[in-house]
Amino acid sequence: MVNKIKQDKPTSGTLTPPRDQNTYKSDEQIIIAMDFGTTYSGVAFAFLPSENPMVHSVDVWPGLLCKQPKTPTIISYHRYGGGFAWGAQKHNEHPIHGIKLLLDPTQEMPSYASASTFRGDLNRSGKPAVEVAADFMRAIYKHAMERIVAGWPEDYIQDCDKKFVLSVPAVWSDRAKDLTLQAARNAGLYQVTLVKEPEAAALYALTEFKDTSLSIGDAIVICDAGGGTVDLISYEIAKLDPRLELKELVPGTGSLNLNKRFEEVLRELVGETQFHDPKNAKVFADALVQFESSVKRSFDGDLPGDEHIFNFFMGNLTDGEKIGLENYHWNLKCYDLKLIFDPIIADIILKVNKQVQDVIAKRLLENHPKAKTIKAIILVGGFGCSGYLKSRLVREHPTIQVIQPHDAWSAIVKGAVLTQLPQKIMVVSTQATRHYGVTGSHIYHDIEDKGYPKFMDVYGKWRTLRRGDNLQRPQKIHFSFYRTIHSISDENLIFREHLEHCELDSAPIRPDPTVAVNCSLKVDLRSVDPTTFREKTDRFGNPCWDVHYKLVVTINSAIMMFSLEYKGKNMGSVKAKYS
Repeated sequence: MVNKIKQDKPTSGTLTPPRDQNTYKSDEQIIIAMDFGTTYSGVAFAFLPSENPMVHSVDVWPGLLCKQPKTPTIISYHRYGGGFAWGAQKHNEHPIHGIKLLLDPTQEMPSYASASTFRGDLNRSGKPAVEVAADFMRAIYKHAMERIVAGWPEDYIQDCDKKFVLSVPAVWSDRAKDLTLQAARNAGLYQVTLVKEPEAAALYALTEFKDTSLSIGDAIVICDAGGGTVDLISYEIAKLDPRLELKELVPGTGSLNLNKRFEEVLRELVGETQFHDPKNAKVFADALVQFESSVKRSFDGDLPGDEHIFNFFMGNLTDGEKIGLENYHWNLKCYDLKLIFDPIIADIILKVNKQVQDVIAKRLLENHPKAKTIKAIILVGGFGCSGYLKSRLVREHPTIQVIQPHDAWSAIVKGAVLTQLPQKIMVVSTQATRHYGVTGSHIYHDIEDKGYPKFMDVYGKWRTLRRGDNLQRPQKIHFSFYRTIHSISDENLIFREHLEHCELDSAPIRPDPTVAVNCSLKVDLRSVDPTTFREKTDRFGNPCWDVHYKLVVTINSAIMMFSLEYKGKNMGSVKAKYS
């Protein structure tokens, strides 16, 4: 394997240029999934073809003494000589946390955490978030390939075609998904499929339960509570045999759920000077690992005498009871831990309640026989392993079973692999999470359009795909456009169209300040036979041509793909440019 972490162009899965995909294709495949998380990241993989492919996790990571399926999503650049430390390696410089969150600055931070901390870490590096994310992805991918080669013949691995899967939050903006794809390509992951994190988690969890207690019509709420985001998604069991089929019930919801509370309390405890002292970096990093791997999962909030001790023997800290330190020990009691967890858990409970209520309301409208029943709430993700979170949800919903599947921490990355395997389970329909639309002209209505100016051949009304619309897979959505051109030339046959979106529950009829440009799309019709254009005369007697075409949107698990259609013929893909 190549030791130097450097890559100038995307590769097919090794740190060398890809084979020509038109001349070589192996029957052997390796599916490699990456869960690029806010606080922890992991990699899982499986080999094809196989009758019953096994999903394996990478569980050995640099800097970690014991096996675990994830490594911290932390990177720090060396001040001199280039290079960087990542994951659980020793960080002597200012580490950068929350790289993933900075890919989507549109997300609103909760009241108990500040975005300035993350942006400050990034600004000190002098690098854009996409570049930092690519460096981290490249590092864990390189390590993952080394671990895979350690367990299988290297020649076999090199001969396998590699397919990559990357999970993203369900509530991520389309621009953030595009930036994530850019980072993955820059890291050498090519070609990449994006999947929604809670959908991947659902596939993993429900695969475990398929042959036990599921029946058609059951409603399941998936709560993916990670270290940095919380995603809610709900499914109904549509079919059990020959494969398990799921349909999404209501639009997924979520938000940032920053598990920075412990770090903020630690910062308040020792003060800014001691917190940023390089001599203390190692002991603080160890304390964070202890909190993440032990305290967060074992604390259930029901034992008043429950306490956890953190020691800072190797640090350069001022001892003293005034700041809560005694003999370099910091003792966190049950009350202290509740102060850390309660704001986060309260936010999660609100979102779970909303998802449960929305599912019940929708199924009541449909006169569903199981409308008032939710089969289970399934907790996955790093924070989904928390005993305290489970106990609080059990109290909140005593009639609904709250389940923490085995290996819930790695459910997303393993489920991401499952999306690319011969499917015994699949999602057959989803819900649009926001409104998408384009503007279009319409006939002036004397009452509805009173006060709005009249236009000739100018777009003015919104045509939409509405939030909550049911999207069958695979389903294509067509948006029709036309342009009037006054001369047939190459420059007049390249158009720039805009797809717009709105985050409100109800979309406006006309574009207003709540409608924003989602992306711009370059339409190239230079290859079309111009004699197929409709010729006419404008109001000044000059010749002109109407050009009609369609932009086709295909929505997969997590990303939209665009193509151009002219007179029913597919003219190829269209590249989206996000603002």
